[in-house]
Amino acid sequence: MRRKHWIAVVVAVLIVALASIGLTYRYLKLSSAGPPVAETRPLAPPLIAVSQPVMRSFSRRVPWTGVVQSQASVRLTALVAGRVEAIEARDQEPIEAGAVVMQLGGPGIEAKRAQLQTGADSLESQLDLARQTVERLRQNLEEQLTTQDQVAAAQETQLKLQAQLRDAQLALESFEKQPHIAAPMAGIFTNRRVSLGQMVSAGDVVGEIIGRDHLRIVASLFPPEGIALEGKEAAVRFGENQDLNGIVRHALPQASDTGATAVWIEGPQVDQRLRPGQTVSGEVTVEAKAAALAVPESAIVYDVQEQPYVFVQQDGTYERHSVRLGLTQEGWVEVLSGLERGQSVVTQGGYELFYREFNRQFKVED
Repeated sequence: MRRKHWIAVVVAVLIVALASIGLTYRYLKLSSAGPPVAETRPLAPPLIAVSQPVMRSFSRRVPWTGVVQSQASVRLTALVAGRVEAIEARDQEPIEAGAVVMQLGGPGIEAKRAQLQTGADSLESQLDLARQTVERLRQNLEEQLTTQDQVAAAQETQLKLQAQLRDAQLALESFEKQPHIAAPMAGIFTNRRVSLGQMVSAGDVVGEIIGRDHLRIVASLFPPEGIALEGKEAAVRFGENQDLNGIVRHALPQASDTGATAVWIEGPQVDQRLRPGQTVSGEVTVEAKAAALAVPESAIVYDVQEQPYVFVQQDGTYERHSVRLGLTQEGWVEVLSGLERGQSVVTQGGYELFYREFNRQFKVED
């Protein structure tokens, strides 16, 4: 019994010692950490915030889409009937003025060429004989074996044959050019309508050359009523993060089936950096103001009739002012009337003031 009692006493003493050590360690740790720091929270924004109106630039932009077209184009036609034997120009590729686009051939062209060549050869032979006759008559005239009238008649025949031969040679040269369809101006060969080996008739359109130096964008847009578009600046989206500048040169008077207005956008950058057939888009600046009175959109309060108001702080109170608004851009609103520079406008909490005033006016419990 004494042994068990002694063991119990030892265990109790150890428990008390361990508890004392734990309390001492906790006290020392808290003492070294210093006094407790109170938890801080960000201050709540004030219910009402005010600021003065600022002067800002505003612009109204109308989006458009369009296609790049050439202001100059020429249709290529076949001058003679024949078969397409060669296509020298590549589709949608540049071509120089005078370069051959296509060559025609076939039995019909060969027969016509042979006919003209035979006629020219025959006239050349006749002319040689006429020259020999004139020379012989001149010799006979010296020997008084012929008359001056005979010599004159032979010379006249020679001159006629010379004229006929010249016409025949010109006709042959002209015909030799006809099977070769050439570009009348520098540009881009496009809208090819025939293929290699195809038969064409005289007058058939085989393709088109469009100029690449004078381009226009034929664009469609929906402008506001009463806005004159001609002369307005146009931004053209070109590639990634690239803009071109152009000018609206002409607005077509008749609207499309969708009600859109068609305009022509032109300019040096359009000529230099775009190509016919491209589909592009952009914006037309239909209205711009360099310096206009403006407030943040959060300052505008609308009643049930969508009438806009602002609250102006004056002598510790807030007065409601009816305003007339203009353009809106990047979170700011143009104020046309109802507000002056230097006034303190409520930019946060306007609706709280509006409903507080509404409740007092109609005696509604908060």
